[in-house]
Amino acid sequence: MNRRLTAFAITAAALLALTGCTGGNDSSDGGNAAESNQSVEDACTQVNDVMTEATAGLQEIDPSDPATAATALRTISDGMGDAADAVTNSEIAGILPDLQTAFASAADSMEAVAAGDTERASELNTALTDVQDSIGQYTELCAAS
Repeated sequence: MNRRLTAFAITAAALLALTGCTGGNDSSDGGNAAESNQSVEDACTQVNDVMTEATAGLQEIDPSDPATAATALRTISDGMGDAADAVTNSEIAGILPDLQTAFASAADSMEAVAAGDTERASELNTALTDVQDSIGQYTELCAAS
């Protein structure tokens, strides 16, 4: 029972960390031209739209329901994959695989925790750190546009 409580606490912390990371890019500055016709600003807007749409439900997830959190993380991972296919700006396209992988790893770990494998809770922490690092790279690039 104590392990289950720990898993729920980790889930709650994970959800708080993720909702804090996906605030979005409100930049209205002009984008820089890249190797493609898509500016950094346009690429960031496209990715931000995917992230915002996919993470909107995270704020409403019950922290005691890791299965729903895992589904939301999987949706975000899938959205990052779709964005990677659509974004042509090389700077932003270069970070999308890391974002997708980080969210997929977090989803995998969260699914395991939801299934009762509390031993994977430490993997979840690592995956969420990777998510935060990847979002930090995205934010850094997009804030400069």
